[in-house]
Amino acid sequence: MKRKINIPALFTVLVLAGTSISMAFTGGIGKAGHATPDDKDTDIVMKYLPGEIRDTTAFYEELKAKQRTDMRAKINLMTRSYGDSVVLRWAVDDYVAWKYLNRVGITIVRMDEKTMEEDTLVLGLKPATLDEFRALYPEDDSIAGLAMGSLYNLDQMTPDQTKDEEGSMGSFYEISQDQQLQYGVAVLTSEWRQDLANRLAMRFVDRTAKKGSYYSYFVRPAVYDSTNRVPIRVGVKDSVQNVKFKPEPFDVQLSDSISYPNGIFITWEDRVFSSYEVERREAGGKWQRLTQRPYIIMNGVTGGDCFFSDHVDKPGTYEYRVFAHDPFGELTSPSPVHSVTIKDMVPPTPPRLTWIEIDRRNEDDPSKEVFANIHFVKDTLEADFVGCVPMYFHERITEGKWRPLVDKPLAPTDTMVTVDVTNLVTGQLVMAAYDTAQNVSYSIPQLLRVSDMKAPEPPTGLRAETSIVLDPDTSENSYGLITLSWHPLVSDDIDYYEVVFANDSTHEFMARKNGIVTGDTVFVDTVAVDVNQKYIYYKVRAVDYSTNVGEFSDMLQVLRPSAVPPTVAHLDSSYVDGKGIYMHWIVGSDEQMAYHNVYRRLIDSDKEWTLLRRCDGDSVKAKNNYIDFTDVPPVNSDEEYVYAVESFNFSGVSSGLSLQFCTRFVGETVFEAPIKLFASYDEDKKMTRLAWEASKLPEGKDWYFCIWRQGPDDDRFKFLLSAEPSERDFTDFLLNAGETAHYYIQIQMEDGRESEPSNIVTIKAPVK
Repeated sequence: MKRKINIPALFTVLVLAGTSISMAFTGGIGKAGHATPDDKDTDIVMKYLPGEIRDTTAFYEELKAKQRTDMRAKINLMTRSYGDSVVLRWAVDDYVAWKYLNRVGITIVRMDEKTMEEDTLVLGLKPATLDEFRALYPEDDSIAGLAMGSLYNLDQMTPDQTKDEEGSMGSFYEISQDQQLQYGVAVLTSEWRQDLANRLAMRFVDRTAKKGSYYSYFVRPAVYDSTNRVPIRVGVKDSVQNVKFKPEPFDVQLSDSISYPNGIFITWEDRVFSSYEVERREAGGKWQRLTQRPYIIMNGVTGGDCFFSDHVDKPGTYEYRVFAHDPFGELTSPSPVHSVTIKDMVPPTPPRLTWIEIDRRNEDDPSKEVFANIHFVKDTLEADFVGCVPMYFHERITEGKWRPLVDKPLAPTDTMVTVDVTNLVTGQLVMAAYDTAQNVSYSIPQLLRVSDMKAPEPPTGLRAETSIVLDPDTSENSYGLITLSWHPLVSDDIDYYEVVFANDSTHEFMARKNGIVTGDTVFVDTVAVDVNQKYIYYKVRAVDYSTNVGEFSDMLQVLRPSAVPPTVAHLDSSYVDGKGIYMHWIVGSDEQMAYHNVYRRLIDSDKEWTLLRRCDGDSVKAKNNYIDFTDVPPVNSDEEYVYAVESFNFSGVSSGLSLQFCTRFVGETVFEAPIKLFASYDEDKKMTRLAWEASKLPEGKDWYFCIWRQGPDDDRFKFLLSAEPSERDFTDFLLNAGETAHYYIQIQMEDGRESEPSNIVTIKAPVK
């Protein structure tokens, strides 16, 4: 978008800039290298440019500080040398000082810093007269018109034109702002054109300066105000060497965004310059100037963000660069080139749907093999047109999105397409037209009327869980809950599920109260817990959005929740031996028997029962309702073991504990502890020597070895004596010459248990 500079628009910018215009001019010279103003000669370093927003409060604080230090307006001087000449540019701080200088003129003095000689370069330099302006510039030169208008107050505001009452502080302030704006226009136009800077008496070229020499320049009023009402400080620039000017690069980074088809928005950030020129070219082509006049960012008060809006005729790759107008009326070097690629964003002309025909090809079942013949036309076939695609929309079926009905675009010349709509219902249809850049346009939507004649499939996976709810006040059984669930159908055409029940599989099924399930596959039924029926039966079917009713699921038989306690078990028989405790329990044959728990505890030591086994109810029924249970508890001769059985039905209701069975268990009375016995007879000492080896001995000291002997007069083995666990030999003096004796050894526990006997050895005393 190209912007033309006009006086009202420019004044809008300058109003925002306020009275900082002339001082902003000085701050903008920072890009001129050695021409930067000498900070030691400036009370306030200005950092604002024409067109930038500045904090009004901060500005007045600066102004007050300046007024406290020096009431004089300064001539802000800058220079630029070219080797064969030196250009001087200046601007005074405010409108009043500027008007005074225009009236009395400006004197410029140069001093050679080597010889210290002074030369007056010009005396009483004044702006061109109004007649000179009109003679030099045509009426259609708008930039010259701006300079002339600002200089000679062609649009000056009068007191009766202010918003506030004439003579009030508000009217004075408004007129002051208007005057400062006029001065700002003069500063801006002096930056844009050197000839206007000369005519405005804001520029002077020293063509007599010697190459390489150093000079000091002084710019002052030709006549000082004798009343001291307009005090002006001299503008001074020291150590100006007349060498060839080396321009600095305009180092700004351009960026872009695509604002609309073929519309490009170029942005850059710059806090130095006030106006620009923008150029564009097709990649590798010739540069074209897009700005007819110096381009001012109309909201350049954004703090440094600059922009330019452009429009190209066709997609492609384009390059941009930006120049800035510097205070010396010259353009900077171009910015780095920025490349922008514009893609085709113009969609093809939309097609028109003419008519839609529904074709049901299966006469036996009209719900199957349903097709739609879609007729359409497209009046214009663009060169980049690819083809059309039929698109279908249904809030539920397509989840609120348009879905294509074909895999790829139709041929560009097609005017009819047949699509399978067997699984669709009435919805919206459009024809979408695509081009090679994937731009798309759409026809006006029409209804695709498809009558749904297909019933849903029967649900599967029907299952149930039962429980009993207790009355919170009485803690008694209140009612039973049956939670039914099933697999959801794959079809997204299901409106709701219907649950039906019967108390017998041969009865007619009826709709359950509140048995309509919408958006879920779970149904909770409430049943009584004190009825005679053992089972209740359920089935489920689906109904779609077109009121087609599906087949029922398979029938599910559910055992009713029961609050009746099961029959209590009782012990039929039992016995105890060294290997365990054997019990034979009889339990109830209740149909709702779920399982039986067998418990044990020590009669004195255990406070809680230990669950030994859980027996499945059906498995116990298969064994004629008997539980044969053998327990091998830890040996405990001090306390009795207590056993009981508790039965539960499918609702978790307990029968309570059976009568308890008590018994002791001491374990095996004979245990294995292998002992090998050896024997010999000592003829000299006339004695029998016994020795033995033993393994797997009991732990602790509550046992000993027992020696058994059957002498010549004994009809059986008799206990002879005992030996400590540490002993392994024994001497017997009881056998006489010619007699025979038999021996074996056995371990005896203090609790009465004993080991298997060792081998038997026989000793016969010889006769001499």
